[in-house]
Amino acid sequence: MHRKYTLVLDLDETLVHFNQRKRTYSPRPFCLRFLSEMQKHFELVVFTAGLKDYADWILNDLDKQGNIKFRLYRDSCRFRHGAYIKDLSLLGRDMAKTIIVDNIMDNYQLQPENGINILSWFENPHDKELLTLEPILRNFVLNDVLDVREMIKQYFRQPVRVPVSVANPKKKHLLESPISKQRHLSKVNYL
Repeated sequence: MHRKYTLVLDLDETLVHFNQRKRTYSPRPFCLRFLSEMQKHFELVVFTAGLKDYADWILNDLDKQGNIKFRLYRDSCRFRHGAYIKDLSLLGRDMAKTIIVDNIMDNYQLQPENGINILSWFENPHDKELLTLEPILRNFVLNDVLDVREMIKQYFRQPVRVPVSVANPKKKHLLESPISKQRHLSKVNYL
């Protein structure tokens, strides 16, 4: 089923936390519920700066229901000034209908107006960031907003950053076939 809106999610410290000492990962509280609910309204994409083998190991276990339709890895990022930049235009989706949720604003600096900065998660069992974000995102879709960027601006009042210029006029769309400053969501301006 085709979804009109695309939700791009970061992996590490957004959906999960990897414990290097224990060599295991933990899903953020409400992560599975969030994925299950969001897949009803969005085409779900994970865009991670992680390597493919690492990310697939986590996602194959985390998303057994197949809610996430596309996966993009470090090789799809551009490394500039210490940041793995995720260029959403490479998705080949309408930017007015595309949202990225990431714990590092620099990662979506090319399309800052499409980004929702989520608090980094490091195993706090009382975290409710995804639970807080869920109804906001669902309302964007249920209200059939023309441009999610305007709604993000209204709800989150995030500063717009001037993107690093990364010129590439011959961009290939990566989803042609299937497969700074922290802001806390609980401080969101609800209009």
